[in-house]
Amino acid sequence: MTKYVNILNDDAFKVVIFTPGNEELLARMIEIVIPGMHIKQLVFQPTEQHGLAVSDKISNFDAVCTSESGEMFIVEMQCLPQDSYADRMLCYASFPIRMQLERKLRDIHEGRRKPMDYSLMPIYVLSFINFHIGHEDDGILQDGLVSSYKICSPKTGEVMTDALYFGFVELGRLKVPFGKPEQCKTVTQQLAYSMKYMNRLSECPKEFEDRLFPLLFRASAYANMNVKQQQEVSHIMRTELDRIAENEYARKQGEAAGIKKGMEKGKEELAKQLLRMGVPAETIQQASGFTIEQIEAL
Repeated sequence: MTKYVNILNDDAFKVVIFTPGNEELLARMIEIVIPGMHIKQLVFQPTEQHGLAVSDKISNFDAVCTSESGEMFIVEMQCLPQDSYADRMLCYASFPIRMQLERKLRDIHEGRRKPMDYSLMPIYVLSFINFHIGHEDDGILQDGLVSSYKICSPKTGEVMTDALYFGFVELGRLKVPFGKPEQCKTVTQQLAYSMKYMNRLSECPKEFEDRLFPLLFRASAYANMNVKQQQEVSHIMRTELDRIAENEYARKQGEAAGIKKGMEKGKEELAKQLLRMGVPAETIQQASGFTIEQIEAL
C-alpha cells in the first residue's frame, strides 16, 4: 500500500475527485486546463445518465458538475487507449444537451415558459487520458499536453457556437521523468506529473506552489479517506492487480502459443523440402515427428 492512490485508475479517480468536499479541487483542475476559466462554485451532479429510452444503456460518467452560473462540466479519466475515444466524448456531450432541452420542454408544459428556446448553457467535456491522440500538428497542444476543440468553420475558424468545448489532457505526452519535478515548466505540466506519478510519490514536490496541489495530495492520501473510501480504493487496486496479472498470463500464453506455432510451421517447411529432395516418408517421420498421413498430406 502506497501513501497516495493511483488516480490514473478511473474508478480510483472517481473516489478521489468526485467526493463531497473536493469541489474546490476539481474546480481548480478545470481552471488550469481551460484557459480563462474562472469558477466560483461547483455542485456535483448524479453521474449515472440514461439513454433516450428506458431500455437504453446507462452511461456512468466519472464526474459531472455545474458551476454557479449554470455551466456543465463532464470530467473523465481514461488510462488505457480506446478506439473512437473522441466520438465517445461527443456522445457524452449529448446527455447534458438533452437534459437542458428536456428541462425547457417541462417548463413549457407546466406553464413556466411559453416560446421554445434552444439556447444552451456551455457544456465542457474534459478528459484526462494516459495515451496520445493523433494530431495533424502537435503545435496545437497547450503546454505540450492539452488539445481543445469547439465547433467551428474548417475554412475560417469561425465558431458556430460556444455551447460545446472538448479538452483532452494527454498525460502520456509528459516527457518529465519520475524524480525530476523541477523539469515541469507550467502548472499544467505539474498537474500531469502529480497525476501520472501520484502513487509513487511520498509527498508533494516543493516546486509545486499552486493552491491546487495541497488539495490534490490531501484528497489522494489514503490516510485522509474515511473507512468506506479506503475499502473501496483497496478493492479497486486489488481488482486492478488481478487484471494486470490476467493480462500478463494471457500475454505469456500467447507468446508460448506463437512459439509453438512457429516451430510447427518450421517443421512443416522442412518436411516439404525433404519431400522435394526425394527423402523417404519414413525418414521424414523420424526427423519431424509427423505421421505418415500428415507427411502425405503435405
